[in-house]
Amino acid sequence: MIFQKKISNNQEGLNHRIYKPKKVKRKNYRARRMIILVSTVITLLFITKIFLGFFNIEHVTFALFGNIHYTEGQVFDVLGEKLDNIITDSEEKTAIYLKENLSYVEEAQVTRNLLKRLLTIEISERKPFARVNFKLTNKNASKNSNDKDKAKTNSQSLFLIDDDGYVLEKITIDQFSHLAIILDEGDIKPEIGKQIETDSIHLGLNIIKMINTKERTIAKHLRSIDPRQSQQITINIDSLPIPIWISGDMIETGLHQITLFVRNNMLSLIQNQETKLANNITNDLGSKGVPVDQKYDYLDARYEDTLYLGGANK
Repeated sequence: MIFQKKISNNQEGLNHRIYKPKKVKRKNYRARRMIILVSTVITLLFITKIFLGFFNIEHVTFALFGNIHYTEGQVFDVLGEKLDNIITDSEEKTAIYLKENLSYVEEAQVTRNLLKRLLTIEISERKPFARVNFKLTNKNASKNSNDKDKAKTNSQSLFLIDDDGYVLEKITIDQFSHLAIILDEGDIKPEIGKQIETDSIHLGLNIIKMINTKERTIAKHLRSIDPRQSQQITINIDSLPIPIWISGDMIETGLHQITLFVRNNMLSLIQNQETKLANNITNDLGSKGVPVDQKYDYLDARYEDTLYLGGANK
């Protein structure tokens, strides 16, 4: 017997996926979506600004080292608007800017602490070491130039420098009178904040340093040094009424001989000789005696074991 199973219409047949056509989005929907996106971005930027505002600098501290010359107000004035724009990438540039615009600044370090909202500026200053009497000359000046032009080219200025030859400021003869004067000349006038790199300045600074460290007997009496001629460097000290000559290749030996000369009261030799000469001139008014100040014109210490007292009549 063959049985046939009828499939009724109510039974499930083959499953088919129902396809629904994609609806076209309206323009106002896209506009609403763009407004929501822009609003979200603006909100995030506003929150970020508030968050970063917490790290804004509210306090600036100064740590000044060395010979304090500048006040906090002067540093603020030099920085000006740059103080508000200091970020991590520009801290080094700010330090360089301070060194270039404040002549006394030797080293500057700018650090920013975001957590403490604190900006720290550490400054170490240069110390005055000597004075420079600089004579401005013009080797290329015309021989037919007038007197006014010659006066300008031969003008002299007094500058204050540190032990490396950096110009700190322009001064008058009454300022820093306890510091020795180095004579120098050239056709380029020194600039404040820049280093004088002439051979004369380097030689003069070297002599002062050597006197301060090894020949302290004459250190306080040192008045001026003229190192423009290396084989006849002229030194003036308060203890002697005449200039001293030393040689650039025997500086240490020459300075030592000068110190021994002063320590052994050899100055009395000059003074006694001047007294005798003065008495002779007084007793014989008709004679053409040699003036006292021309008896000895210089003390020559350019030789290893010998000192010479020289003059026009010797």
